[in-house]
Amino acid sequence: MEIIHDPLEEAFLLPQNFISLYKNINFAIFDIETTGLSPHFHKVILIGLLYIENGQISIQQFFCNNKDEEKKLLSAFKEKIQQFDLLINYNGNTFDIPFLNKRFLANQIHYSIDTYQSMDLLRLIRKVQKQLSLDNCKLKSVEKFLGIHRDDQISGKESVKLYTQYEKEASKQLKDLILLHNYDDLYYFSKTLVLLDRIPIEQIIQSFPQVFHIHKEKICYISKQHIKNSSFYLEGFYKSSHLDDYVAYENGFNFEYIKTTSTFNIIIPLYKGRLSSGDPCLYIDICDFSFPYKKHSLNDFIPENIVLFKENSTIKALDIHAFISKLIPYILTKIEHQ
Repeated sequence: MEIIHDPLEEAFLLPQNFISLYKNINFAIFDIETTGLSPHFHKVILIGLLYIENGQISIQQFFCNNKDEEKKLLSAFKEKIQQFDLLINYNGNTFDIPFLNKRFLANQIHYSIDTYQSMDLLRLIRKVQKQLSLDNCKLKSVEKFLGIHRDDQISGKESVKLYTQYEKEASKQLKDLILLHNYDDLYYFSKTLVLLDRIPIEQIIQSFPQVFHIHKEKICYISKQHIKNSSFYLEGFYKSSHLDDYVAYENGFNFEYIKTTSTFNIIIPLYKGRLSSGDPCLYIDICDFSFPYKKHSLNDFIPENIVLFKENSTIKALDIHAFISKLIPYILTKIEHQ
């Protein structure tokens, strides 16, 4: 098993919408190559990571010289991937992550990647395909839309065949082709992230995990949120060795933390009202909460103490994000110190 590390003398120009949501969050782009589509019968033979190191792009590839080295590859990858808080991918929630987790299990490696850490760009592309007039949701179509051109020497399907041939011949030329395919997938995928600045940030918030800093280097993830029956429901993950099961009923919200799963739930009752336009809305009054909060945006027609969560049928995702980005650190920091 080999680890190939290639630091590029190139800065990673992140889109502004990404910076707004994930500033100071340690992230990596990843992509896997396998010997087939079934994790029950096939193995992982190559994993590529792209991340920022000393302000510049760095690409690291974990490569098996033969299929029997899979456990070594997965063990080395496990040590590296745990350094990152957010894992960016394309179709990773459906293919890469379940495949890896089943191969970890098959190799008796006690580790799994949680999808709440996953930023699967395909999930967003499916929502905005018509909006962007994309022919389909393939990554190649996204690259074409953005004017990204590359000359693929092989496809993913051909990479599988080439690896079978490589195991027999151990040809450097074949190995370089397989590595290049994975390398190019990582590099050019990183360029597609500029698309995030062509999509309203509200749609991005509703498609990907939200990640918040809590205490020192600890972070929490918001995996689900929705409004039902005039209440706002939120589910998240927060790992802490200090916390036991905890339930709180405070002004403005209910909170529950479950130690065994490191999960928490928040319920916020919402007021019903009507705007000056006559449109129905759901909102909170920040005076109900026992922590200081300054609104993300001001509106001449809405009092300063009111935060809209829903206007007509529109979820106010950015206003909700701004509010919970203060509420959740307040709650978790408070109970950490009790």
